[in-house]
Amino acid sequence: MEKLKGILKRNNDGFINIKLDREVEGKIFYKKTVNDEEKFLIDFKSNEVGFKDPDIENRNFYIVKTEEEEIELAERLIPLSDFCNFRDLGGYYTQDGRMVKWGYFYRSEYLKELDSKDLRYFKTLNIKYVFDYRSKSEVNDAPDMQIEGVKNINIPAMESADGNNENLDMEAYMKKFMSGSATISPKEMLRNSYKVMPFGNEAYKKLIEAVREDGEFAILQHCTAGKDRTGLGSALILLLLGVDEKTVIFDYLESNKYRKNDNAKIINTYSKYIQNEEMLKVFKEVLGVEESFILESLNEIKSRYNTYENYFLQEYGIDSEELFKLRKKYLY
Repeated sequence: MEKLKGILKRNNDGFINIKLDREVEGKIFYKKTVNDEEKFLIDFKSNEVGFKDPDIENRNFYIVKTEEEEIELAERLIPLSDFCNFRDLGGYYTQDGRMVKWGYFYRSEYLKELDSKDLRYFKTLNIKYVFDYRSKSEVNDAPDMQIEGVKNINIPAMESADGNNENLDMEAYMKKFMSGSATISPKEMLRNSYKVMPFGNEAYKKLIEAVREDGEFAILQHCTAGKDRTGLGSALILLLLGVDEKTVIFDYLESNKYRKNDNAKIINTYSKYIQNEEMLKVFKEVLGVEESFILESLNEIKSRYNTYENYFLQEYGIDSEELFKLRKKYLY
């Protein structure tokens, strides 16, 4: 019989729902941190069970136990009030049947100011490093919130399309495109950038350095919308841990779902000022992500290095022995 699988979601009223892939009888426990002591919650016999969040101010992890097996679950989308794309990379299955641990790797849009309630919740995530992949101008326009005990690291991750040493500011490039002074379309510029981003990139080198660091802590990576630069950074972590390409692409494309409402608001605002239909179409396209974008990165990695294992060896110095240890640490 295949391993038990499940999905956990939160309703707006703080009610937790767990849906399993088959009916089982067992118990549900929860814990407040990745390595905390488990506390009993409820007995159940079903393929679906719901209950009130036992500690709504804390990031909790839930363990479903039967006589034969157990599975740890948590919510994908982190419930911070002013964020739409703050996600946990845990819960994805690897090619050898293991699962990425919850609570170690987060991805989001830029770290805007948190109110007191959200700040308390954020602190329960145990985040040690925040990697900000934005350009200097993006950071100046909307600086990250500085949180005690959290180290903010800003290293731009995407080089501009014209190949100079400046880093990409997508908003500035869109203005350039709409003024008619851009030499290539924004989509072509993005594809070109995706093709080179995985190589010799100091931002991702710093990210992987943190992944390799000893200790029990979480990492948050973000850019402006949390979809392109962060999308690739997240893909690299999942590939490092042995997640298959199909799942990596799925996670990448999820930004379209989570950003749907916010993007609609942005389009509604800018459509008043963009009269040219073709320009508006391009604007809508770059607000989302496309499979063809991330494939530029993945295909170029395989073209240069043949395998992802060889890529991580050549670009980051991670040999098979260290890869084994990292997967042992970050996989169930």
